[in-house]
Amino acid sequence: MDANLKKVTTAKIKRTLKALQANGYNACYAETKEEALKLVKLLVPQKSLTASGSSITLSECGILDYLKNETDYIDRFEKGISDEERKERMRKTFFSAYYLSGANAITEHGEVYNVDNTGNRIAAIAYGPDNVIFVASLNKVVPTLSDAVERVKRISAPANTQRLGAETFCVKNGVCIEPFMDERHLMCKADCGEKTLCRKTLILSRVQKERYTIILVGEDVGY
Repeated sequence: MDANLKKVTTAKIKRTLKALQANGYNACYAETKEEALKLVKLLVPQKSLTASGSSITLSECGILDYLKNETDYIDRFEKGISDEERKERMRKTFFSAYYLSGANAITEHGEVYNVDNTGNRIAAIAYGPDNVIFVASLNKVVPTLSDAVERVKRISAPANTQRLGAETFCVKNGVCIEPFMDERHLMCKADCGEKTLCRKTLILSRVQKERYTIILVGEDVGY
């Protein structure tokens, strides 16, 4: 990375970590995916009861493999289980000791923004598991909540719906947003109808410090 750009990026990291810590998060920085995995291993003991949201970031950092192989992982994604068993495992998530998740966006003001379909992920983030750990790369960090909404509609929602094979507006058009957007029109409408995966939104601002940890990763991972 160019030395001047590195200074700008370093200032952004410091600014965001300071804001997150002021809002109650145990926030730290990992330069690489491997460092992020090491931090998670320090935070999440082997054989502890764990669960996670659907997260490309966790997978690309090797964290999901650690959870599945070294902890008592509540795997709602396991192939071959019935719908009822999947629902039961989703309920058990609320009793896990550690819940890990990516983030759709993090603001430089220290807020975490997530959008869900069924809402099981944001429900567990908001209440239930003893500890919540976010792992998110710097490409998720944006200046404001307006930018967070726009990021989801321009980047993460289209990419995730492609991954899930959903027949939504953003799969067909590559973006879920109208040409103009401002603070009065954060939730810009798109022609998804009942096919939409963006049904529920959670914004975390100030949180209980003993429960929430954020690991910012210097490498681009996830959507």
